[in-house]
Amino acid sequence: MASLAFSSSIGLSITSSNAMVSDKYESRREGFSLGKTTSARKRDPRDSMVTKVATQAPTMFPSLDKELAGDRNHVAWTSVRQERYEGELAVQGEIPLWLSGTYLRNGPGMWHIGDYNFRHLFDGYATLVRLHFENGRLIAGHRQIESEAYKAAKKNNRLCYRELANLFSGASLTDNANTGVVKLGDGRVVCLTETQKGSIVVDPNTLDTVGKFEYSDSLGGLIHSAHPIVTDTEFLTLLPDLFKPGYLVVRMEPGSNERKVIGRVDCRGGPAPGWVHSFPVTEHYVIVPEMPLRYCAQNLLRAEPTPLYKFEWHPDSKGFMHVMCKASGKIVGSVEVPLFVTFHFINAYEEKDEDGRVTAVVADCCEHNADTTILEKLRLQNLRSFMGEDVLPDARVGRFIIPLDGSPYGKLEAALDPEQHGKGMDMCSINPAYLGKKYRYAYACGAQRPCNFPNTLTKIDLLEKKAKNWHEEGAVPSEPFFVARPGATEEDDGVVISMISEKNGDGFALLLDGSTFEEIARAKFPYGLPYGLHGCWVPKK
Repeated sequence: MASLAFSSSIGLSITSSNAMVSDKYESRREGFSLGKTTSARKRDPRDSMVTKVATQAPTMFPSLDKELAGDRNHVAWTSVRQERYEGELAVQGEIPLWLSGTYLRNGPGMWHIGDYNFRHLFDGYATLVRLHFENGRLIAGHRQIESEAYKAAKKNNRLCYRELANLFSGASLTDNANTGVVKLGDGRVVCLTETQKGSIVVDPNTLDTVGKFEYSDSLGGLIHSAHPIVTDTEFLTLLPDLFKPGYLVVRMEPGSNERKVIGRVDCRGGPAPGWVHSFPVTEHYVIVPEMPLRYCAQNLLRAEPTPLYKFEWHPDSKGFMHVMCKASGKIVGSVEVPLFVTFHFINAYEEKDEDGRVTAVVADCCEHNADTTILEKLRLQNLRSFMGEDVLPDARVGRFIIPLDGSPYGKLEAALDPEQHGKGMDMCSINPAYLGKKYRYAYACGAQRPCNFPNTLTKIDLLEKKAKNWHEEGAVPSEPFFVARPGATEEDDGVVISMISEKNGDGFALLLDGSTFEEIARAKFPYGLPYGLHGCWVPKK
């Protein structure tokens, strides 16, 4: 059963449950936490199930992956069973009739080719999953994104491009667009990764790979932020400069493939730009983080090895936050901050004085306590060999306070007690209407310990500084994605969508009420899907 709990400041009382699994090399015990929490749910919606579809869920297909022989590991870390699927799912509970559109989720879903097995979670070939909601019904599908890296690997039965952790397997950096998916203001849907050439247009209805997204400007470069800021009116991203360490801040208008430079930030530390997997914005500013976890140019350009894959940890280079005006491109603030490690920023907003002048910028992120070991914990060997120890590094909602009065230093503090969400924090979303504005709620993945990976869905209340957590024994949930109810006036009036991978090999789509955080519906997939990363919402026209 799932548990929904309102965390207390004294933490969680934890017990553990173990399930025996086997490997072709060795037997392992895979344990998952079973938390004892204070229940906040009124009822289980499955107590009064309503099937919203006439068709039955498809029967399970035979495995196409030789690694699936036996129950080798959790389905979250197992290659997808087949390249494509589509079918209508039986729904337990009720899908709100107003929920009309398509949720797309991208992520690595195939971690082997031929006799080669990928080493890291981030390396797998991209699997795009589709959940289409209409009239209370749910149609699901998935398909592999046909990047050049994926097609070459299939053709040659070996790796032909360099991914994150396989340095010497190919001569060229990958275009494996396995990280995110965005809907541009003109309606095009693009899958993305860290490399610029890994920008691939897909059809949101069929999941067909349409082709490369070719930038028509001459800005060049190898890499960009994997998480651009995308709205109906613009596309903002960062282009790290490996040769003269810094970042170009660029904008692209809907209907265009041309990026135009807003301004440039020169790095204050070195020897390379800090990794910018994501970045936040406010109504008037772009915030450029300069993290001491920095790109390794020798690795990116010449495949020279480094213990941290394509990055290097340079604590002596310090950490900085830069604030650039969207309109002028001028830097209005640049402060040193405590060392930090983050993959994902949550949101940012402007603080104003009584006369309406902006005095500071507040930027929130999923911060790993300046601990780079999270990258190593995401190696597939580590994810697949969990034996019940509490090995997930601590994380928090890190809040940067960046003064705009010329002060040389900014602050970094926890926005709430990390115990509220089990000291795990990543894979966040907000109500998009509050992008760049003062906000109260965020949705993310937290932890119920002991665990080796975030295993809860959590609703963060930044005003009350509390969290509500959804947890199910042995489940690995993917990013909780918030979809607002049309016409809503409350920030949390909507639903939260996630996909759950279960330890028994099954999986399901899950809908939670954005306000109460109680389960309102679930729909079982014909077979469990691997863990995925980030998604977007494509509303029905």
